[in-house]
Amino acid sequence: MNKLKVFLSSRVNSAFNNLDGKYSLKDLRQWLREQLETEAFLGEQMLDIIINETDFNSTIAKSAFVNCMDVMRSSNIIVIMYNGEAGWAVSDSDSTNGMCHEEFLVAVNDFSDMTFAMDLTSLFTLPKTGAAKDRNEAFKKNVEDTYGHMEKIEATTIEELKTIVLRQIKKYILTAIEKSFATQKSLVAGSTIFGDTLDWSKSSYSERQDDLEKIITRIFGSLPPFADVIKAYHGIPDNMSVAEARSMIGRPFIHEQDLIVGAEEKSGVIHFVGVYGNATEIQVKSLVGYPDLTVIKTPFGFYLWEKNVHIQMFFLKNCINPQTVKTRLSEVTNWLLASREQSRIIARANARFSILDAINKTKSIVGT
Repeated sequence: MNKLKVFLSSRVNSAFNNLDGKYSLKDLRQWLREQLETEAFLGEQMLDIIINETDFNSTIAKSAFVNCMDVMRSSNIIVIMYNGEAGWAVSDSDSTNGMCHEEFLVAVNDFSDMTFAMDLTSLFTLPKTGAAKDRNEAFKKNVEDTYGHMEKIEATTIEELKTIVLRQIKKYILTAIEKSFATQKSLVAGSTIFGDTLDWSKSSYSERQDDLEKIITRIFGSLPPFADVIKAYHGIPDNMSVAEARSMIGRPFIHEQDLIVGAEEKSGVIHFVGVYGNATEIQVKSLVGYPDLTVIKTPFGFYLWEKNVHIQMFFLKNCINPQTVKTRLSEVTNWLLASREQSRIIARANARFSILDAINKTKSIVGT
């Protein structure tokens, strides 16, 4: 049985305050490893707990930092035990991130859905001055920008601390396993060809595009955060790597100024593009044709934003039947809340409407 690799990220030698004895994060991590690795499922020990005290065997060709990042990237689940300290840095300058901060950035950028964080800050005293303070403040800002809520760990004794943290990490692992099963279930369902999936697979490009656009219009038309925003819906009836399929929607933002004429909504346009197959970041950028774009990889596919004129597009991958389109709606809704982008996207849509309205007014002035 392949074991699940759980990476525990935290400071090592930092000592807890206000407990009933001397105890450090190193002590806690080693104890957690012992407890979790003895946990059994159907008679099998299923967890491999990774801590840098015992698991990092760097060769002379690798620095400790590179080795740490490689080990983290090989893990299945990451638990951030945040005590407020950014950690060891390669220099004493306040312009460099600490090791814990770097681990955090890799985790949330590469494995956001399998990264969990708990707040241990109430049990530590941090430096008030110097480069370490500045690094800690930078770390704190990133953490607060990423997590709207973290489980705050409070304890007065070592035994209470151990019990609470162990219970919380077990919850994280169970949540991660549930997410993995849900993802696999979706993949298996998508690989089974029957019903609507079979019908769409037999359709011509034009028929499939028509079906995609109808179902996306119906399902995403009720997306609550964007009720007052002008939305446009498009379908790409194959993988985005197929030029013929990609070209069927052209560059849909070019004529947005026509969409706002007579519209009740005074915000937008935001585009929702249902892709029957797969898509990559490069293909998404190529569709717009501008090199300098913000493209964010998400559970549903990609969110794209052009920073100067505020073009916004949601690319929904693997829309092989109406049921998967409904799944994409749930993923978009959850991402808007978790990413805190919802209000920013609406602000960009407001700015986009103003730009399009100005284009239309200019046309009337010059008589074009």
